[in-house]
Amino acid sequence: MSKFIEKLQQVFQPSAQSMGFQAVKAELRRPRIQLAVYITGTKAKGLTKEIEGPDAVVLPVSASGNGKSLTGAWLAKGDADEAEKAMNNDADFVILPVTGDVLPPDKKIGKILQIESSITDVLLRTVNELSVDAVLLAEDKENESSFTWKRMMLIQRFSSMLNKPLLIEVAPGINEKEMQMVWDAGISGVLLKTDAEQAETSVLELRAIIEKLSFPSKRKREKSLAFLPRAEAIKEEPEEDGDDGDGDGDE
Repeated sequence: MSKFIEKLQQVFQPSAQSMGFQAVKAELRRPRIQLAVYITGTKAKGLTKEIEGPDAVVLPVSASGNGKSLTGAWLAKGDADEAEKAMNNDADFVILPVTGDVLPPDKKIGKILQIESSITDVLLRTVNELSVDAVLLAEDKENESSFTWKRMMLIQRFSSMLNKPLLIEVAPGINEKEMQMVWDAGISGVLLKTDAEQAETSVLELRAIIEKLSFPSKRKREKSLAFLPRAEAIKEEPEEDGDDGDGDGDE
């Protein structure tokens, strides 16, 4: 399995019951919200080994290759040829567009499906049954750099309806309070988009913020799935035999 996907799954995975110092140690071993950086531009591949701080480096499939960090490939078309190229370059996982080809489940590579925020609830629920490992919430460019009530509603909506790890895109400059809200909302990872020149500085700043965050409470960690309400039939009490309903006991 993809190492990055495995870490994403562990972010909200319930820890074993323990007491005292064992509980503290277990909490410290749990991975924090994961940080992936998506680098664009012609210098992307050359900077892979120089970046410190991210849990994964995501590159366009044309520049994908295994560096010091776990590497992911962003597929443009999402077809079998691009997936094969990513695997040949030892990519740990791929990010797929919803318009791409359906990859066989036996592919030994992690699959993150990028989904538009406009998707209907019915279709969003079906993602739980697809052979993908995680979901990346695709949002408008405006949302990436600001935290509005509308954006938080979108994040909560996706988080509550999916049983797979969820990632969102963030821009450089996101602050500690915003990151804490994101993690508390059930987000397992963030994808920082930046160019090659700003990558190292932006990653180190966000890593420092992540290390200061408090682990979400147990209640917030237990991500619940939303279920449609089910109406139950009202049981009718049987009428007693031999009673004509007038209360005098005759038939």
